[in-house]
This record gives sequence, C-alpha cells and structure tokens, in this order.
Amino acid sequence: MSSITGLMGGFLGFKILAYPLSWVLRGCEGQGAIGCIIIGAALGAAIGLGLAVGIAQWFILRSIVSRSQWWILASVLGWCGIFLTLIVMLYTAIPVPGSPEFGQPIIAQLPLAGRAIAQVTLAGALMGLFQWLILRSSVRQSWCWIPAHALIMLLAALGVLILGYNIGGLPGMGIFIMIFSPIYAVLSGSLLDWLVKHSRNPVTT
Repeated sequence: MSSITGLMGGFLGFKILAYPLSWVLRGCEGQGAIGCIIIGAALGAAIGLGLAVGIAQWFILRSIVSRSQWWILASVLGWCGIFLTLIVMLYTAIPVPGSPEFGQPIIAQLPLAGRAIAQVTLAGALMGLFQWLILRSSVRQSWCWIPAHALIMLLAALGVLILGYNIGGLPGMGIFIMIFSPIYAVLSGSLLDWLVKHSRNPVTT
C-alpha cells in the first residue's frame, strides 16, 4: 500500500511540484525543466511514501509514544532527504552514454559512487535520528532505530546503483523503489514491533 501511495505521490509531484519549480528556480527553463520535473516527481513520491509509511507506523506508536504526532512529519522529511540524495547519486555516480566512464565495470565506479552512497546512508541515519528523538522517551533501546536506518539506506543506495548501472538510472530507481518498498516495510515494521515490546509504560494522555 505504501509503495502504491508513493507512486501516486510521484505522479502528483510531477504536476504539483515540478512546474512551480520552473517559475521560482533559475535554470528550470528549456532543457533544464527536465531536471526540475524529475526533482518534483521525486519529492512527490517521497511525500506520498513518507505519509503512507509515517501514518501506518503512527497507528502503532500513538498509544505508547507521547509525541507520536510528530512521527509523520519526521517520516515525510526523512524520505524527502533520501529521495533527493538518490537523485543526486543517479546524476553523479551512474555514467551516461558517451562519457569516458560509460561501459566500464561497475567496480570501477565505486570510488566515484562512494560519496553519493555515503550521502544516502547519512540521509537514512538522519531520518532515524529525527524519529529516535520521538521514540527515546517511551521506548527502550530506541537508539537501534538510527543505525538500522543507516544500514537499510546503504543497501538501498547499492541497489539503486546496481540497477541504474545495468538498465539506466531513472528506470533502475523506479524498479528498485517498487521492489524495496515492501522490503523496507517488513524490516522497519519488524524492528518497530520489537522496540514496541520493549517500550516503557503506555501513554495514557
């Protein structure tokens, strides 16, 4: 469900976010509009996915976490950061046809991709950090949420890199999101369930 909502958000982002960018940002005219449309679509997908995942997790947390209303916002902002760093990685780490790096083995691209992969990993860790600030007062061992998200997004960055290298950047990212969304839901849901079982006294107010 979250992946479907995220894709719907992507189509909405194409209309709602991409075109306004062409009015407020320099360089969004002509060929530059393509990049702005891609960014707008990515933000739309991130907002859709962040809302879907955040609301689903909020239903679990609302009875035990005192500031659970902030969880959805943290989820949306976190996914926006993750999607933007993934877009940056597509443009900086995956060679385009005609470039000197195009056609080289993927192992040769790892030094160039290392910084971009680190940025995606950091974005995942930051989302985990923001959500940990909400969890820490009610859930024991909630610090696990931060490294878990960093590791999950490290794997996501490697997955997008591999698929993007083999079938193209944007198609690879789209296919990976479809595959990765349920995987993320299972991994994060399992960890959240484990953390909830170690929660302190349920919130009654």
